[in-house]
Amino acid sequence: MKVLYKEKPRTIAIYSESHSLVFQLLKGLNNSVAVELIPNEQVTREKGFRILVQREISGCLGLINVEDQVFLVVITRAVQDVASPVEYESVDRIYSVEFISLVSDEWDFVNLDSNGFPIVTAANGTQEEETSDYARSVHPCQELKKLLSNSTFYYSNNFDLTSLLQNRGIIGDRIKNGDGASVRKLAVEHYQQDYMWNSFMMEELINFRSNLEPYVQSILDDNHFLTTVIRGFAKTIRLNSSGDSISVISKQSWRRAGTRFNARGIDDNGYVANFVETEFIFNCPSQSSIFAFVQIRGSVPTFWEQDSTLINPKITLTRSLGATQPVFNKHFSDICNKYGVCHIVNLLSKTKSAEVAVLRRYKELYTQSDHREETTFSEFDFHHETKPASGGFAGASKILALLHQSLEQFGWFYYDTEQGEVCTRQDGVFRTNCLDCLDRTNLIQQVISQYILEHILRNQSLNHGNSSRDRARIEDTINRHNSLWADNGDAISQIYTGTNALKSSFSRSGKMNFAGALSDVTKSVSRMYQNTFVDGKKQSTMDLLLGYDSKNSIPVQIYDPINEHVAGKLKSKAGIYTTWKDIIIFAGTYNVNALDPSFSSIDLSSWLFPPENLDLGLPDVYAIGLQEIIELNAGSILNADASKPTKWANILTDQLNSNGEQYLLLRTESMSSMSLFLFVKQSQVHNVTQVAGSSKKTGMGGMTANKGACAVRFDYGLTSFALITSHLAAGTAAVTERFNDYSTIMQGLTFTRNYTIADHDQIIWFGDLNYRISMTNDQCRSLIEHGAFDELLAVDQLNQEMTQKGAFYGFKEGRIKFYPTYKFDKGTSNYDSSEKQRVPSWTDRILFKSARGINDLKQLNYNSVMSITLSDHKPVFSTLAGKVECIDREKKTKLFKSLYDSYKSEHGNSDISLLDIDSSSTSRASNSSASSTFTIDTLSEMNILEDNSSPSQLGATKASKLPRRLPPTPSSRSQVPDSSSFPQKPIPRKLPPPFDLGQNQNPPTPPPARKTIANLMTASSESIKVPFGFSSAPLIPSRSNSTTPSKEISSTSGNTTHSESVKPMIPTKPTNLAGNKSRTSDVLSQNSFESESHRTTNVSTPTGTLHGENGANGANVNEETHKPNFGSLSDWKPLIPK
Repeated sequence: MKVLYKEKPRTIAIYSESHSLVFQLLKGLNNSVAVELIPNEQVTREKGFRILVQREISGCLGLINVEDQVFLVVITRAVQDVASPVEYESVDRIYSVEFISLVSDEWDFVNLDSNGFPIVTAANGTQEEETSDYARSVHPCQELKKLLSNSTFYYSNNFDLTSLLQNRGIIGDRIKNGDGASVRKLAVEHYQQDYMWNSFMMEELINFRSNLEPYVQSILDDNHFLTTVIRGFAKTIRLNSSGDSISVISKQSWRRAGTRFNARGIDDNGYVANFVETEFIFNCPSQSSIFAFVQIRGSVPTFWEQDSTLINPKITLTRSLGATQPVFNKHFSDICNKYGVCHIVNLLSKTKSAEVAVLRRYKELYTQSDHREETTFSEFDFHHETKPASGGFAGASKILALLHQSLEQFGWFYYDTEQGEVCTRQDGVFRTNCLDCLDRTNLIQQVISQYILEHILRNQSLNHGNSSRDRARIEDTINRHNSLWADNGDAISQIYTGTNALKSSFSRSGKMNFAGALSDVTKSVSRMYQNTFVDGKKQSTMDLLLGYDSKNSIPVQIYDPINEHVAGKLKSKAGIYTTWKDIIIFAGTYNVNALDPSFSSIDLSSWLFPPENLDLGLPDVYAIGLQEIIELNAGSILNADASKPTKWANILTDQLNSNGEQYLLLRTESMSSMSLFLFVKQSQVHNVTQVAGSSKKTGMGGMTANKGACAVRFDYGLTSFALITSHLAAGTAAVTERFNDYSTIMQGLTFTRNYTIADHDQIIWFGDLNYRISMTNDQCRSLIEHGAFDELLAVDQLNQEMTQKGAFYGFKEGRIKFYPTYKFDKGTSNYDSSEKQRVPSWTDRILFKSARGINDLKQLNYNSVMSITLSDHKPVFSTLAGKVECIDREKKTKLFKSLYDSYKSEHGNSDISLLDIDSSSTSRASNSSASSTFTIDTLSEMNILEDNSSPSQLGATKASKLPRRLPPTPSSRSQVPDSSSFPQKPIPRKLPPPFDLGQNQNPPTPPPARKTIANLMTASSESIKVPFGFSSAPLIPSRSNSTTPSKEISSTSGNTTHSESVKPMIPTKPTNLAGNKSRTSDVLSQNSFESESHRTTNVSTPTGTLHGENGANGANVNEETHKPNFGSLSDWKPLIPK
């Protein structure tokens, strides 16, 4: 494939084998992009197209908006054939990508240095020194280019890389007959979206494809325009001259992607951090067999976080057990639906304090899970079992005794290539975790995989591997296997931490020497550096790539005029799917003055359930902020008791739930001196999503946590809330310091996905703001005794700040009708009688602010509780009422589809039919264009486009801006032996769900004649033994490997009938792709582009051949001249496999 451009209007074309995919930005239409699929004969030099990228490209990754520019992302170089799980499948690794602007030519033909700056070259081609009159700027996509080019992204143009081998099936004809056998086409809707790392960039192009006619979709697919990438690891190692090989393919999910300390635990949708699906494949042509075994890993599925301090980073559980349980259940429901039964392998330490709390919560969640019948839980304290006194890391093999029964029951995928049948399928999966799911997890997964491989190898030998020759062969294979797993561990660790995995020296050699231990120390130090200085920037780049950046991730819209019309209609019918809900929020703040939460007589009920709220009912949300939960001295701050927030959370939970309504703790955000707790009614929890927390230190210039703020953000329906509790600088004269604290918190406190406080619809700020009354002590106390609050408020420092547009300008506060809340003699309601005689002040305040255009919060009451004497402050509360917007997504989607289909049925397809555009009938295309209402030419005549000189045959094809509608994830399609052939199991077996074949589709035909027990008994010495735990009689497949039927066309005397028959979708590599995935150089020569082409550049690497300009792969280059056939599309017929 080539990338071409046209200057006026700026148009970018991806030129493939038979067609080109053309992009043009429509600046007059909300910067949407027009996309057109047209035959190559319409993209010629005579029509203004020129080569833009001077090398062949391997695919398109999608469209992305960066700094208000729309970029097309293409793969410019790749390391080819890094993995080949079976003979006809190949995996390539991305080496470099290019971001091509649809807006301007500023970055066209510009060479960049390693930092993304343009390289200034002299007339003779040498690099010039930078001059003062030339201001260089970094390419806006430089960080994204570095991320996508860091050798962790993989793709394939001949099979679905997001799938498992047993799900996509084996093409027996391809194994026996090579490339001459039938080819099954890839369809993007079958891809597992969880592993599509370019899902956000590709989303609108997938929607564009879904609105095309079926065989126009086929044209798009055959030209390999849309490329899906995974992130993880893929590698194949050849074992012998017979073609035997082992492969490992690991796919990391992007759903909760992030770096080590930025992505931990689970999210509201049940996705966990560092979730990786690893498939080990043993392709054994010498024994006519293919084996595969799958394992998964993922962070502990509870809400927890870990700070990034250099020494002993502390772990915090941020959500209560009851609020976590539904999400935990959803996570394992998804796993069981996809893989069948699940065996949890937990490697957390039982003695390390940082891990004990997470381990305890994990076990509690599992105990109360509603999936216990489909899961089993095994604990293996890795550090304890692999101590030097216990044999070191070799002790990891002790875990096999715990897993033996599940290993027998789960089995593995086994395909007999000689008979062309599936003998067994894997039915169940091991889910392994430690804290990071890296070093310990990788070693245990390697041990499990090695056990499976050894069993297969012994079954293949006549004497069960007891001969010296067999032992040598098995040992050599195991050594290669271990080296492959060590590479896999390093790759996953690089993604998550920026360093190779620890313990990899043992993984490779089976020994841990001094050099290996020293290497692990070096990696640990490097990880600390990465955590502190690098991971934050990497996280921001990942969020932008995945569409998680709340400010900068703007979806690129593909123009669809029907969609524009329907969107207007949909908006006018918003009342059908939109509801407004009234909610009540209780906000409370209390400086507890280091009160010990273990104190038995702490009663906060008069504060949590004030008499003012009796007629309002119980609030939907409680936001509680506590300050000074520890003594504010150096010793206490440096050695803060991490259990204090948990103890206070338990007290608040018990007292809130004592009044008949159940509340769940959705978030605890703490730093050493303060905590913020978010409680939500159990009946309303389903409306609250995207809960996140953050904190900001302001003490001693941001170094200490004696002052600062804790914040929690969440969405209630479509309305976003930010809750902040703070403790600002103390002292009557410290007004400026308090302003600086406020500014630091407002500007520096950020949540995940780049949210700031100001980005929210509703903001509630409460805490010990420490603003004083600017008055003498005697005068102040005299006015208090007379209830002269107005005179006191006139000299209140916070009111003065807000009036003078200082701190908290724009916030609102209800009228204060309660006594100053500071400072009292502890245990009384008497103002300070100590020598300092502090001036009474309203230091504890509750403020709120609504975004412009949002319904304002209404303050229902605002008061303090004088009867609580536990501290030198009084608790303050306020009850706020607001409206939140809720959308019924299902109703909205159905209404949109109904309006869309209705418009099309009334007006017909208003775009050009792509089938009418071909080289032999230019007039037909012109007539069709003239009758079309929505071509780019027509838009130009209406002066809607910025430039009226549109390309002659470039039209806006049918491309929709539909709601977020992504290809469905296919279910697992496992086959297992009859359950009666298995030994008794401690947990019920649950088969993975059948793959949905759709309507009016029949299952595939049975496989060829199968081996029987008798045949196996009389087989030759090369026959394969049946794996343990399986019936010796192979299964008859009862489920299809695909939902995509193929069309069989039969003709009868002039009439053509179409009969649907189901054939499994088996991806393959078309014969005309040779070493490069898309050959176009000869086609381009027909259009006089060859003069601008350059010679092929091949760079040899240890793992493959670097895909250069024309993508040739050494000896794989097909020297045969490829002559394109520019026939009419009306003569086009789909390929019919023989």
